[in-house]
Amino acid sequence: MKNKFNLHVISDSLYFLKIIWKIHPRRVIFSFVGQIFSYMEWAFFSVVFMKYLFGAAEFGRGFPETAAFIAISMGVIFLTTGFQIWMKARYEPCTDPLLYEKLNEMLFEKATNVDIACYEDAAFYDTYTKAASQAYDRAQSVLDNTSGMIGAFGASVYVVATIFSIHWVAGLFCFLPMIGNFFFSKVINRIEYEKSMEAIPYTRRQNYVNRVLYLSRYAKEIRMTNIKNVLDDTYDEAYEGILEITAKYWKRLCGLGLMRGVFCFPLVFEGMWLFAAYCAIVTKTILIGDFVVLANAIVSTTWMLSDLTDRIAQNYQNGLFAKTLRDFMMYRADIPEDADGLPVPEKVETLELRNVSFQYPAQKKEGKYALSQVNCTFTAGRRTALVGHNGSGKSTLIKLLMRLYDPTEGTILLNGVDIREFNLQQYRRLIGTTFQDFELFSMSVLENVILGKLETEAQREAAVEALQKSGALEQMEKLEKGVDTVLTREFDENGAVLSGGQAQKIAVARTFAKDAPVVLLDEPSSALDPMAEYQMYETIMELCGREKDKIAIIISHRLSSAAMADTICLLQDGRLREQGTHLDLMEKHGIYADMFMKQAESYLQNC
Repeated sequence: MKNKFNLHVISDSLYFLKIIWKIHPRRVIFSFVGQIFSYMEWAFFSVVFMKYLFGAAEFGRGFPETAAFIAISMGVIFLTTGFQIWMKARYEPCTDPLLYEKLNEMLFEKATNVDIACYEDAAFYDTYTKAASQAYDRAQSVLDNTSGMIGAFGASVYVVATIFSIHWVAGLFCFLPMIGNFFFSKVINRIEYEKSMEAIPYTRRQNYVNRVLYLSRYAKEIRMTNIKNVLDDTYDEAYEGILEITAKYWKRLCGLGLMRGVFCFPLVFEGMWLFAAYCAIVTKTILIGDFVVLANAIVSTTWMLSDLTDRIAQNYQNGLFAKTLRDFMMYRADIPEDADGLPVPEKVETLELRNVSFQYPAQKKEGKYALSQVNCTFTAGRRTALVGHNGSGKSTLIKLLMRLYDPTEGTILLNGVDIREFNLQQYRRLIGTTFQDFELFSMSVLENVILGKLETEAQREAAVEALQKSGALEQMEKLEKGVDTVLTREFDENGAVLSGGQAQKIAVARTFAKDAPVVLLDEPSSALDPMAEYQMYETIMELCGREKDKIAIIISHRLSSAAMADTICLLQDGRLREQGTHLDLMEKHGIYADMFMKQAESYLQNC
């Protein structure tokens, strides 16, 4: 089993090499050529050059012949060194950004294709974090180490063969550092890997604190509250955790490092030098030139073989990280973004939930449900308000309709057909959405509305019209560059920072700009003042009215606004408890009527 595991690690390490080859095969070839030149240059000087130079007198070579050899050698070295300098100064800086871009593009593409549920799974999120943070550095390390292994192996074979040709006993000294270094490096790298894996939860906490203190959206809370003390404690705890892990491993790492250093270098060097001196001075079985070659060759061979084993061990460690990336890339989503299926109907008439229940991954262990046995039908031309306390299942229902999740039990039907039967991207294009936890991007106002690149005048007109409908256009036109002003100051010091209400109007404008047959609005007015909220709901109801033939579903905590809808669905503890018009539900004197009256009393008391 151990050998199989090792083979898997090697295979996982080469997985990185395959990725780089696919992105830029010439970079792989040049890296191998550069590494081979580097090691062969080392071997040439320590063996061929020294043997020729110190053997000149013994073999009767004249000065002109020796000078010519030195000149040719310098010319060759000049060319190979020039190539290596060009690689480092010109070629690698030009190709590194491409490798970085393509590797991250690959990760981002995969990340956007995994199920939303994965982001609520700590184990998966750890895997993704490891893959994303390590991919580029590990890929480069595999390329450097693999090409270095080939170069070191070729040069080492030549130098070791030369040493054996001088004296077979001397050749045995070459394998001591290789054996020792391979053993120690493998153990050390394994411990380093364990240490790194154990530290990940703590480094994630530190990174979280760094991110919170850096991002502007947390700035006000940090300055106006004592939350920074909690963040400081979180950072300190993570720091202490890392220190504890360091203390746990440092003795083993130092002891192994010291043993490797002594066994692989001083003992081997001194042993070879003593043996060569004995052969040259006492037994006179080797020439002075051979003595010089052995003295130089053992140093270069030791370093090359040690480097070879270091690179093998490093690739072993890279393979452990590569497995994380491979596992992430091999993940198969339950709802793949490229899922094909039936074409969506031209006209949307009904959207029905039939016996729908849903559990989030964390709830499955406890047997709890976010939604339980929900049955309701949304019809084109009717506006439905979803109401209920926090945690009642409203946002979960919206996510199921968008097919960000699939029901645990039951089905959702579009015009009587299970939505899982439709092409996923086509289905989602039927839906215009405003999220409760929306985000603005560091791009222009209009690009934030259409959530894409403005390519046509028609797109621009649609975005401006959507801003008008959401009530944001007048305010956006007052910005320095009007609707072309960049939002946030992430990349533009003159960017606009919007208020919560302004930002929410931008989010609602996105839904208007899409002009989809199904409209899902999750708390579209939570940041608006009462008058702006009333105007917003009037606009929404008008734009989603019967004559528009749209299915409109709106989540609202403010029941005075929800009362404007054609139908009200009240959720409680994940179940659909009441359903009907505002007047119907008020006459029932049930949960909805009680909630409405309490809100109304609260408003009156505050007047």
